[in-house]
Amino acid sequence: MNIRMIFFVLGFHAFLWAQPVNVTLTVNTELVNQTNIAPIQTLEKALRDFLNNTKWTNDSGTAQSEISIQMLLTISSINDNSYAGTLQVQSGRLVYNSNYTSPLVNFLDNNFKFTYQEFQPFYFDINRYSNNLISVFSYYIYLAAGVEMDSFSPMGGSANFERARTIANAAQASKALGWEANQNNKGRYELIDQISSPAFKDFRALVYEYHRNGLDLMAEKPEASKAHIASELLGLRNLFRRQPNSYLLRSFFDAKGEEIGQLFSDGPEMETDDLFRFLDRYAPSMSSYWSTIGR
Repeated sequence: MNIRMIFFVLGFHAFLWAQPVNVTLTVNTELVNQTNIAPIQTLEKALRDFLNNTKWTNDSGTAQSEISIQMLLTISSINDNSYAGTLQVQSGRLVYNSNYTSPLVNFLDNNFKFTYQEFQPFYFDINRYSNNLISVFSYYIYLAAGVEMDSFSPMGGSANFERARTIANAAQASKALGWEANQNNKGRYELIDQISSPAFKDFRALVYEYHRNGLDLMAEKPEASKAHIASELLGLRNLFRRQPNSYLLRSFFDAKGEEIGQLFSDGPEMETDDLFRFLDRYAPSMSSYWSTIGR
C-alpha cells in the first residue's frame, strides 16, 4: 500500500446512523485439499448475505454513511462439518476533506474453529451463543464499528463495545476456543476487556484525537496536525509502561504502523527524535516503518 498525504477538498457530510455495514468477505481455501468445494461456496455466500443484510444497531447519531470492513477467512482444515482456520479483520474510515481512507483496525484471529452444515440457517441473538461462526463474526463487526465511532467522537464507540462484550460473555460459557478470559490469553475476551476498561481510556482518547483533531485537519493545518498526532502518540508512554504486552496496543500499531511511518517521513518537517525513540522502543516489530521517520 502506497499512502500519500495529498489532500483534496471533497466535502464531508453527516448521516444518521443506524449505519449500513458493508462487509467484503473473502474465503481462502488454498490450504485444504477439497474435491467438493460446494459447501464452502455455499458458506461464503450465506455468510456474506448475513453480514451485509443484518441490521446491527438502531443507534442514532452522526458519522459517515457506511462502515466498510474487510474480512479474510482462511480455512486450514475441514473434518466433516468442523472447520479450522484464521480470520483477518480490517477497516478504515475516510479522512475529512480528502480522498484518503485511514486504517482503523487490523485484527488477526488465529484461534478460529466452527461447525457448519451446508444450507444451515444463520440466526443472530446478541444475548445467546448458538454458533461460533456467527458469534465471532458479529463480535468483530461491533468491535470495528466501535473503533470507528471512537474516531469521530470521544468515547463514541461505547455502545458497540458493550455489544461485543455481551457476545463475548455469552460465548465464554461455551468454552469455544478464543473466548477464554485467562490473563495474557491474547484472545477475543482480552481484546474487548481492554478496550472497555477505564485503564485504557487514554488509548480511546488517542483514537479520537489522532483522527478528528489530527488527520481530519491535515488539509488546512498540516504542520499543527502532525505535531498534535505526535504529541498524542507520545502520550501513550504511561499506558505502555503499565500494559507493556497489551494485545490492544499491538493491534493498533499493526493497523497504523505504515501510515505513521509515511506521515512523519513526508510533508512539513518537524522534530521527531522523541517520537522515533518511543515507537522503536514500544513497537519494535514495526521498525521498518519507523526507520524512515525524520530521515
